[in-house]
Amino acid sequence: METRFIVVTEDEGRFNQLSEAVKGVGVSVWLHWNSDVLIQLVGSMGASVVFIDYSRERLQDASALAGKLLSVYPRLWIVGFAPRSDSELIVEAMRSGARDFVELASPTENIIRSLKLVMERTPGSPSQSSGKMISLLGARPGVGTTTAAAHLALLLKQEIMPDERVLLLDFGYPSGDAALYLDTRVNFNFCDAVRSLRRLDQALLSTAFAHHKSGLALLTLPQNLAELRDIAPADAMTLLSLLKSYFKVVVVDLGGFAGTDLLLYALGVSDQTLLISEQTVASTFSARLMLSNFRDRGVNTERIGLVAGKVDSRIELKPEQLAQHLGLRLLLELPARPDKFIDCANQGRLLLDLAPGDPYVQVLRKLARQQAGGEGGAIAREGDRPAWLQKLQSWVGY
Repeated sequence: METRFIVVTEDEGRFNQLSEAVKGVGVSVWLHWNSDVLIQLVGSMGASVVFIDYSRERLQDASALAGKLLSVYPRLWIVGFAPRSDSELIVEAMRSGARDFVELASPTENIIRSLKLVMERTPGSPSQSSGKMISLLGARPGVGTTTAAAHLALLLKQEIMPDERVLLLDFGYPSGDAALYLDTRVNFNFCDAVRSLRRLDQALLSTAFAHHKSGLALLTLPQNLAELRDIAPADAMTLLSLLKSYFKVVVVDLGGFAGTDLLLYALGVSDQTLLISEQTVASTFSARLMLSNFRDRGVNTERIGLVAGKVDSRIELKPEQLAQHLGLRLLLELPARPDKFIDCANQGRLLLDLAPGDPYVQVLRKLARQQAGGEGGAIAREGDRPAWLQKLQSWVGY
């Protein structure tokens, strides 16, 4: 996959000049001075390098923008640039967080040499931290995203890493379904957490966040989704990034579309993204529309893996064909278990509790082990135990 850089400047000529200089190394994306869009785009593109115009007329704006970016992506590599540089510009750029500086008047080979050195030193992902974030998307409501997310998070906490902190972000719609499935009361929601950013610490995580009896932490959206309008995008992104520093694994339920912006923020800081789609025409159409919208917003859909949900061998469209139709890699096949889930609904319990050895649970257990690095084999579908699917590690990272 080609390397992509973000170039922040109002001057088209400077963008073209820099873009032309680095075209042999990667593709440049031009963005004006919009910090919220930039924070979102850095994550969705998986960009590790951002060029910021530190020309004298934009010096203060550049410094402020660099600081805001680094508050969300501490490991992002910022490179300052200007038509011509002087010691004052370079010092100011370095003080604000830039790791390098290029002068557009320099020979192209010098700019390329500097960029290659930067790329050798940059981390693989701007949002990478000690924890991992896994997002589960639903092609449409009702495909089983929340059920899968709740089971995956609980398996990770209960069986795979009981001594580690694991968080389930319940961003699905209708709001609060995951908490309902887990029979856990939530009094402190995502908006509360954003408003508490300045005092976010281990004590707050232990006392304010809801916890399932297994120890799994749970954070949901507010019942009144209008509260999200009062949350600054940069603050939402900052919280999502910080949560990866406090938790070993964060599982995000994005089923049912919690809102395009929040969904994109979560994808921006996620390490892995799985799209759940059924084999039906309606689900396939919704999945295609979602992926198209993502591409229009600059999201790199090559990072998304496909999970075929409620797989039924009687349906003509096979999971492999579904993956080919959507242009995604098939990673998992979750078997249809309608009777079992009716029993779960009647008893108000998860399938993991009622039938821990059920084929549906086994597939997610394998995924949980992969996420924890405890099992190197490929994830197999029910009834097809040979390791014919690619290892999950082949698509982790970008």
